[in-house]
Amino acid sequence: MGLAVLGTVVAQQPGGFGQPKSSGTLPATTVRPYADWTPTTPQPGVSPAAGLGNGNTTVRPAGGSYLPPSGQPQNTSYPPAGGTPTNRPRPGVAGVAPIRPVGGLDIPPPSMDLPGTRVQPGASAQPPRLLPPPSLSVEPDSKYTPPSSGVTPPPLVPIPPAPSGVVPTPSPSGGEPIYPGDKRFVPEPPPFPTPGGNTKPPALLVPLPALGGNIPALSATGSPAAPVGAANLPSRVSQTVTVDAVCPESVVFNTECRYEIVVRNAGNVAVHNVRVEDEIPVGVKYVGSDPPAELNGDRLVWTIGTMDAKDTSSEKRIVVRVRPTEEGELRSRATVSYTATVEARTKVTRPRVAVTVLCPEVARAGEEPVFKIKVTNSGTGPAQQMVFQAVLTDGLDYRNQGTRLETKLANLPAGESRTVDLPLSALKSGLQSCQVTVTAEGSQEATAKASVNVVEPLLQLAQTGPAKCLVRAEPTYEITLSNPGTASTDVITVHAVLPDGFDFVQASDAGTFNATNRAVSWKLTGLPAGGTKAVGVKLRAGVAGDVVLRTVAVAAPEAQPAGVAPAGGVAVRAGRVLEAKAETVIKAEGVAALRFDVAGLENPVEVGKEAIYEIRIVNQGTGACTNVQIMAALADGTTFTSSNGPTQGKVTGTPQTLVFEPIATLAVKGETVYRVRVRGAAAGDQRFRVQLTCDQVRTPVVKEESTRFYKE
Repeated sequence: MGLAVLGTVVAQQPGGFGQPKSSGTLPATTVRPYADWTPTTPQPGVSPAAGLGNGNTTVRPAGGSYLPPSGQPQNTSYPPAGGTPTNRPRPGVAGVAPIRPVGGLDIPPPSMDLPGTRVQPGASAQPPRLLPPPSLSVEPDSKYTPPSSGVTPPPLVPIPPAPSGVVPTPSPSGGEPIYPGDKRFVPEPPPFPTPGGNTKPPALLVPLPALGGNIPALSATGSPAAPVGAANLPSRVSQTVTVDAVCPESVVFNTECRYEIVVRNAGNVAVHNVRVEDEIPVGVKYVGSDPPAELNGDRLVWTIGTMDAKDTSSEKRIVVRVRPTEEGELRSRATVSYTATVEARTKVTRPRVAVTVLCPEVARAGEEPVFKIKVTNSGTGPAQQMVFQAVLTDGLDYRNQGTRLETKLANLPAGESRTVDLPLSALKSGLQSCQVTVTAEGSQEATAKASVNVVEPLLQLAQTGPAKCLVRAEPTYEITLSNPGTASTDVITVHAVLPDGFDFVQASDAGTFNATNRAVSWKLTGLPAGGTKAVGVKLRAGVAGDVVLRTVAVAAPEAQPAGVAPAGGVAVRAGRVLEAKAETVIKAEGVAALRFDVAGLENPVEVGKEAIYEIRIVNQGTGACTNVQIMAALADGTTFTSSNGPTQGKVTGTPQTLVFEPIATLAVKGETVYRVRVRGAAAGDQRFRVQLTCDQVRTPVVKEESTRFYKE
């Protein structure tokens, strides 16, 4: 980047062309205000950058001939051309004009109120003003220089003319020669701060909060970019353009005299478009100049062009010849405008971020396959403001954070790479993928994708066997395991819990019975995908009833032994636990085996008295009897008196029949007794007939008891 600095330097020549020898009032002189000075536009065909002495015929010196060449006779009061004036130079600068851009504000109007000169009617004469030293060195502000803080800079020592008879010493830097005793001082600009200076920027270490801190942060330290090659222009301009006005101490009225304008560039860069303007003093007649000037009204203009930095060969001397036409103090004002160029270089770096993702080809559901993500910066500068994004399919998960992950990564220096391990949980079978995108400031988006084939074992359990059996029977039940999944199962443990009323007989495949929890257990190896395995158990039914045979199969990874590190030193979450259950309802039925007896407690019985009959019912079978009911038929010569038992009886019909309400259930080994009282009305052998029915005995069982009634 090149920055042009425009500057303007003004040198004003003090009085000294003909000061009055005695005090008194000088003749009145017409003084024109500064605002009335209107510069004349350049004539057509005249190039402002044509330089001096280029032979352009369209520009001629205003007012006469050139100075005679060196060596020809001339007035001894004048300095020889190109030499040192014989008289002591007088200060030639009136004040310091600030450097301003071309086309900016005009230079403040000079004060032309000189002692002894005429003033406008009604205006009062102003006292003379003191003049600054004859040399002016101004360093203009640039956009890199902060505004003045009010601190007065050290004064600049003017550059005097070369002493006569002294041989200059060449400058080591190739600039302006150095003379013995020369105490010139040009302040050097402070070094332009390199981005970051000597302090390295702090490394940006960003953990991965969204990933639980497992992903290592990528750290980097940046270094300021070094410029490529040598700089053609400095990054900061130290402008010191000086203007000296050298004139005689006094001259004689109406005698041709001359003064010099010396322009030097003591800065560290060349200045361009140098242009010198000088106001023709009031009270003099312009004769000529060397080099020739362009006359614009009351102004003399010289276009110098480019002046190199700190080079005596770039010193420009302008000799102006005038003839005083009035007595008094003469004063001229010279203005120099120029531009300076600076150059700032910044190394532009570009990171090039690439990402790769690796993962296992196959993983089981429930495991945590590790995706290895490698981020590489092959660019020329550090990768900053890096953002990591991962998009997961439905079958993968990271700590219940969903299918989209995002976090920031630390800066990655150029030429370095970092690896991030991202463990993901496999939720279901199928081809599951993780797509990673890494973005960095100044780099194109980098994307990579990896897929893992998630296989999932399944466990199914089927149980077959008789749903009904008789008491004391020994049914056998078969338990079948199958794996219709895409991966082999872990070790399988099977537990079959025996129902109440059933006893263990035997089991296949080394099944063991635990009497405490009444369960038969098997420990089997894992089933491959599509594999099956069957085991069997034989039971014995002890009692009748409806029971359930429950079986549970569990496939789970075996626990890691204590003190043993996991394979590879990385702890991997165990695969999911598979569980299958099966139930079989068994109805155990017993055999109906009722026995009942009818007996007369007194025999014979006198007529008119009561005979007692006892009916005893016993369940000798293996199953309970339900709806047990008895009915008793009385003989014609007897009459029912009373009864007692588990149910009530009622006499109906003719001949008399005693019907008892049924007993709902008579358990195995159960027993019940009825007693019936009858009264005999006639002597003889009377029969008492009892009938027994139940749900388990379809054909009624009938028994009779005979009683002898007698008369005395």
